[in-house]
Amino acid sequence: SFESLTFWDGEAAGDMGEIEAQAPVEKDNGTVRVPKAKFIEDVDDYMKGKDFEQTMRELQTLFQQYKQIEQGLQQNRIRLGNKLPEIKRALDTVKLLKEKSASGDELDMDYELTDSVYAKAKVKDARSVYLWLGANVMLEYSLDDAENLLQTNHENCARNLATNKSDLAFVKDNVTITEVSIARVYNWDVKRRKAAKEAENK
Repeated sequence: SFESLTFWDGEAAGDMGEIEAQAPVEKDNGTVRVPKAKFIEDVDDYMKGKDFEQTMRELQTLFQQYKQIEQGLQQNRIRLGNKLPEIKRALDTVKLLKEKSASGDELDMDYELTDSVYAKAKVKDARSVYLWLGANVMLEYSLDDAENLLQTNHENCARNLATNKSDLAFVKDNVTITEVSIARVYNWDVKRRKAAKEAENK
């Protein structure tokens, strides 16, 4: 029988922390630090006084920044999506342990020894659990403290996942707008060169 069990608490760190440093400094929608791409309505007016090559380099750079941020958000979405059910399972187990401890009933459990290897245990009057906090750190918590921590982390993870969804939609829109801008500026230059060549042949 065991009085303490071990769970991973599923750390719920801020979703944007790993990618904000890669992005430009403008803050647009309150969560993602990126400039909002501007749709070029009149290419002729937009290109007045601008060098084509320099403009294309700037647009390509902006496009790559958006794609890097998009990739980071997608990776974070996978990470958070994997964490959320794990935190929920740990939270449900702690709640079950509290119920059994209060009633004095014994609980039969399967616990993981290593990957895909489980053993059976009988748990009665559990008083605490060990939670993995990340970075090879494990701490012992009372059942009440463990429940509070896991509940907080579950809420944070769910909130970060929702924020990630809106951030990703915002960045995808900017990727599309920038792609269109690159195509329109390129076509503008092709048209300009064609007109100049025709003028020379007259």
